Amino acid sequence: MATVLLLLDLQNGITDRFPKEYMEPYLARVALVVQKAREAGIQVVHVVSSFRPGYPELCARNTSTARVLALGNNAFVQGDSSTGIHTAVAPVQSEVVVAKHRVSAFASTDLDMVLRCAGVENVVIAGLITSGAVLSTVRQAADLDYGITVLKDLCMDRDPEVHQVLTEKVFARHTVVSGEEWVAGLKSD
Repeated sequence: MATVLLLLDLQNGITDRFPKEYMEPYLARVALVVQKAREAGIQVVHVVSSFRPGYPELCARNTSTARVLALGNNAFVQGDSSTGIHTAVAPVQSEVVVAKHRVSAFASTDLDMVLRCAGVENVVIAGLITSGAVLSTVRQAADLDYGITVLKDLCMDRDPEVHQVLTEKVFARHTVVSGEEWVAGLKSD
C-alpha cells in the first residue's frame, strides 16, 4: 500500500500572511518531516493555489475565491511569487506539483489520477489552512476511499481553537498524529 505525503498551500502567498515567529518554527518542523519522508522513499506531492491571468477559474459568488479576486495585482496567478513553494520545503526535481483552483486539493485537479497511477492508497496530510485546504482535502480524500493520516502539528490555522477542534474531534475518525510520531513509525516499518 503506497503512501504519499501531501503538502498543502505551503506557498509564499500564504506563508507570508503568518507572523514569522509562528511560521519559521512551523516550516522547520515540516522540512524535517519532508526530509525523513524522502529518506524513507515516501513520495511527496506539493499542492498550490494557482490561477490563470485574469482569474477565469474564480467566481465572485464563492467566498473563498472572492478573497483572491480582491487581492488583485496578479496574486496567486501562475508564475507569480505568491504561487512559489516556500524554499524551506521546496520540491525536488522528481516531486509532483499540483495547481488547484478551489480549496480542496482534489477539486478541479488531476491529483486523484496522479495518486491512483502511482498506486497510492494512503495520504498523509500537512499544510495550510486547517479549516480550509486541510479540512476540504481530508473530506474529499475520505470520499475517494483513501486512508488518511493528518499530521496535527504540521497543519496550522489562523484560529488555534478551530485547529484544535478539527484535529481532536473532526479528524478523529482518521489517524491524527504529530509529525514526529509519524516519522518514528517510518523507522519501525
